[in-house]
Amino acid sequence: MSPNNEFDAAHATALSRWDRPFPGFTSGHDRRTSDRGMVILLYGGLEHAARHEWLNAGRRLIDKTYVDMLWHVQGLTKVRTSRPEQIAASLDRFIVDTVRPGWTDLPGLSDDERLETSIAWVEQMAGQCFGSMHSEVAASRMLFFLVPMLPLFNFSRGHQLALAKLGHAPDTDDYRGYAKAANSAYRTILARLRRLPLPDATAENDQNRELIDNVLQRSDWWTRRVFDAYLRELPELDDDAHEHLFACDDGGKLTAG
Repeated sequence: MSPNNEFDAAHATALSRWDRPFPGFTSGHDRRTSDRGMVILLYGGLEHAARHEWLNAGRRLIDKTYVDMLWHVQGLTKVRTSRPEQIAASLDRFIVDTVRPGWTDLPGLSDDERLETSIAWVEQMAGQCFGSMHSEVAASRMLFFLVPMLPLFNFSRGHQLALAKLGHAPDTDDYRGYAKAANSAYRTILARLRRLPLPDATAENDQNRELIDNVLQRSDWWTRRVFDAYLRELPELDDDAHEHLFACDDGGKLTAG
């Protein structure tokens, strides 16, 4: 497959997830489990909290149901160290203690500062919300949808292998080493990713059009989403091993391979 065809295939995969419900959650027809739906629930919830003094009328800032949805969509259901209700409670503390103080400064950060912030938040969330630094796998995927304006990259052993195949092998096995390698690989192909069309921000009777348009037009979240799909297709593995390497064990650790 030519490089252009590889990017086209990754783009098609990302588009299919943009509006299509995730088939592995309950009936498989809940549109909130599409990528578009998860952005609205997670980033939308955070943006709503920011506009309302970081309060949500006594409810969790990010509901446990939304956490459960994300866990299914992102293949994290094997994680046993924390349950959705525990994660939702600890997310409240993380958002108020970590995200809130830096929220208004995010638009003015340099590229290096944005990358460092994203790494620091993954490291902090892993320990505070999931009880272990090994849970950087889960933290990277939560923050990918929670703060789309930061340069976050989904993390797994499969992603590490894909970067090595591209000549950008991480120097370390933790998220910090992975994120720096992923950012470097991403920057080398960004011009080609930017030529790919954005998904449609509109939907019938859509009250979230402005929110979605901001994510698609004012951040590079979409090109990173296509980049993620591209990395997932690179390792030459059988189907079972492929799925295994892009997940994690019951403690949130990277799977071996």
